[in-house]
Amino acid sequence: MTDPGDSFRAALADRYVVERELGSGGMATVYLAQDRKHRRKVAVKILKPELAALIGPARFLREIEIAAKLAHPHILPLYDSGEAEGVLYYVMPYVAGESLRERLSRERQLPVDDALQVAREVADALEYAHRHGVIHRDIKPENILLQERHAVVADFGIARAVSAAGGSRLTQTGLVVGTPAYMSPEQATGDPADHRSDIYALGCVVYEMLAGVPPFVGATVDAVLARRLTDPAPPVRTLRDLVPQHVDGAIQRALARTPADRFPTAAQFLEAIARVPGESPRRGWRPSPVVIAAAAAALVLAGGWALVSRWSAPPPAPFPRLAVFPFAVRGAGSFAYLGEGIVDLLTRNLDGVEGVRTIDPGTVLLMVAHDGSAVVDAGRARAIARRAGAGLYVLGSVHVIGGGLRLQAQLHDGAPDASPEAVAQVAVEGDTTEVFELVDRLAAELMVTRRRGPAERLSETAALTTRSLPALKAYLNAEAVLRAGGGNPGLDSAIAGFQRAIAEDTSFALAYYRLAVVAGWRGRHELAGSATARALASGIRLSERDRRLLASYAAYRSGTVAAAEAGYRSILRDYPDDLEADFQLADLLFNYNALMGRPLAESREIFDRVLDLDPGFL
Repeated sequence: MTDPGDSFRAALADRYVVERELGSGGMATVYLAQDRKHRRKVAVKILKPELAALIGPARFLREIEIAAKLAHPHILPLYDSGEAEGVLYYVMPYVAGESLRERLSRERQLPVDDALQVAREVADALEYAHRHGVIHRDIKPENILLQERHAVVADFGIARAVSAAGGSRLTQTGLVVGTPAYMSPEQATGDPADHRSDIYALGCVVYEMLAGVPPFVGATVDAVLARRLTDPAPPVRTLRDLVPQHVDGAIQRALARTPADRFPTAAQFLEAIARVPGESPRRGWRPSPVVIAAAAAALVLAGGWALVSRWSAPPPAPFPRLAVFPFAVRGAGSFAYLGEGIVDLLTRNLDGVEGVRTIDPGTVLLMVAHDGSAVVDAGRARAIARRAGAGLYVLGSVHVIGGGLRLQAQLHDGAPDASPEAVAQVAVEGDTTEVFELVDRLAAELMVTRRRGPAERLSETAALTTRSLPALKAYLNAEAVLRAGGGNPGLDSAIAGFQRAIAEDTSFALAYYRLAVVAGWRGRHELAGSATARALASGIRLSERDRRLLASYAAYRSGTVAAAEAGYRSILRDYPDDLEADFQLADLLFNYNALMGRPLAESREIFDRVLDLDPGFL
């Protein structure tokens, strides 16, 4: 709903003059209006029509009365509510200041004292509301207003009113109360939520104020929620070392996956983040660039943030995943395919080695394309890597000089306060016929640490499963055609490309698998079946992720739906950014949910996630 319409304006004309739209959220559109009686500016929020139709006016207004009774200095009061011309609305004071979201957009990280003041004031508001039986359910920076340097929580009780009035029908329609970046695990899974969900959300907000990013990020909503359900948040002090230890500990407890492990009350959270008398923030130890480079490589191999034990580091936090960006190609045009091709090669070569988890190459390339220019510098790569949930990223270049090839790569730390300079730089040289060996060496040297020594070859894990350069080139060109879209003609061109790759190397397992998938999308089921069989026959040469994708796809084609669904969901837990697994799962649910007595809307939600990331997907 983008305009309240003349009838709505006329219905409210004796009390409010609606002036203009201020913004729109998941549940309501807000308008600036003039209160005629009290001669003051107010914010009129109009419930989205789909919610209004679902809830009904009587139940909504009955539930919202509870929120109207809240009176606290850090809670924005509710002036009025009602129904006009079939539209449900509520009225609150207009706050001329900015929201916490606007301040974070401008500053990214807040001074520690400012962040803790906001945290204390919001926690105080939550404690008051919880004692009066009201849960907010949608604490986020957009709903925290900064008025005269103090925090005021807006929309208090509105989410409760919507949730309580909508009941089970809300869940059945796929409408969710809450915001993914701040949603508690129980909200994300549709389980009952109580006041401890608000404490979790506040923990997310405090984390973001201090670290500059939410505790869980990802390329899609599903990726964010999957990480929340499977991975603990990295300690704030790994991202900003001036945060006091007791504050970091309080945030970690607020973000506990199980509600029983969180603070029982907001008052206890407030008490936990209060400054400890005599405690001073930790001063950051700054290692030399050599130590940083060695540490970064150790992180990759260890699959975590653990440093060498003799450094007496804090307890290890989860390993940040790694993204490979397109390389700049300089020299002979015949090697231009390696610009994007290196993303496939390095990503699949590194994935699964010593616990490394890489961001899906298709997802990285899509995010680069949607972000604008094809030129990716360190700053732009860092921003994209953070959105994708990668803590490390690789940039590089390909130089073609005569009959020689030189590959250069730089490993960067994507942490918010990390230096933009590379923490490790490597280069390899060889003949233009030695692409595979050069990529193997490049990957190995990126993974060098003091502990393991130099240049361990990774050729036994090279996941593209071919040593034929013509086959590789045909495969990478087919992948590029597929990513470029183009409907059925694009699918046909990709099929032809994968078939050329197989003609060059009849044991090219990954090309068989990709041919099977694309042929299935195109409706060429006989070709898909034969390619699946050939992929399975040589699948032992595939990487772990591709083996799991192949097994799930083979189960899907054979009608073993439960196994296929479980396989795709398992992949998405480990690789939340995998666009192909997301699409295949949605396709499976679309075709089988009705037969299993499950809602078809479940597939629509996943299709929408795919299209949000790539509007041109198939």
